[in-house]
Amino acid sequence: MAERYLKREDLAKLIDSVCSGEGLFVGPKMDGRQVVYAPISAYKDIVFDYIVPRNSFKEFLFPQTEVIARYAVHKDGIDLQGVKAESPEMVVFGSRPCDAASVASLRSVFTWDFVDTSYTEREDRMVIMTIACTDRDEGCFCSTVNLAPDSVGGSDLFLKETLEGGYLVDIVTDRGRTFVERFEGIFSAGGADVDIKRIADVPRLKGVDVKKIKEDLRDTSHYDNDDLWAGLTRKCIGCGACTFVCPTCHCFDIADEGSALEGERRKNWDACQFDHFTLHASGHNPRDTQYKRWRNRFMCKFNFYPNKFSSRGCVGCGRCIRVCPVGLDITEVMEEMSGR
Repeated sequence: MAERYLKREDLAKLIDSVCSGEGLFVGPKMDGRQVVYAPISAYKDIVFDYIVPRNSFKEFLFPQTEVIARYAVHKDGIDLQGVKAESPEMVVFGSRPCDAASVASLRSVFTWDFVDTSYTEREDRMVIMTIACTDRDEGCFCSTVNLAPDSVGGSDLFLKETLEGGYLVDIVTDRGRTFVERFEGIFSAGGADVDIKRIADVPRLKGVDVKKIKEDLRDTSHYDNDDLWAGLTRKCIGCGACTFVCPTCHCFDIADEGSALEGERRKNWDACQFDHFTLHASGHNPRDTQYKRWRNRFMCKFNFYPNKFSSRGCVGCGRCIRVCPVGLDITEVMEEMSGR
């Protein structure tokens, strides 16, 4: 890694340069009363004081809805035309380490048994500028899933805030190096003599062992213990908010929208917490009660996913805790399962 220095006010030049080239600059922005990742067109729109944005930036890699084909029915047959995904240059400024780590999780899924080029082309044109965390709240538990407030995995450039208001920049990837060289007048050399802000302390959750959870969940007696899961997750209302804000959740549905003669085939976000997610055409639903759906999500995060891929099913960002309308805390379930 090589050090550079970025003055905060020089972000204005970076935004202008990226956007003038028809690129997309994404960063933390105030929307209503909450901070979200959103397109940034001016320096004044950037929010600098935040823990994590309410959403994740996965929606810029994996849109909530996108057209993948268009169809038209004629008397001579059916025309089906594929639609190439838009993949402009994208810069994500202000990513947190947990969000940066989630990109590997998405790529594992979208390059698994079929390469989804609409995803990979977007990721290949994205530069992730992560900022180390200097604060935390009660929802953060990245260290419990073996990450940290200064983990660099998934980042192209890793920034540390300085006491004078700028950023010490570490180049993590070749993509990051190319980006810095392209904007050499914005990223200055040096910075070794500046003082950085203290990195946040995110202690591990007491009594939680994700390795033990992974191993124990292989025991089907845990999975089949209906009383256990019903008791832990009875208050879940199946709203799906946890899945939509989660940076690693990736479920989607394919639907044709239009008339009988013409329309679009769309890929839309879906959620395992919805009652129709596993509903069969026969009317049978193998997850016929909500606690079974929540159990499946937990199993996906800490058993199915880590056993199938080398990347993480959960990055400890805590968004699911913050947005849950009934206060269902995944770390409490992690603690219960670690103690069994």
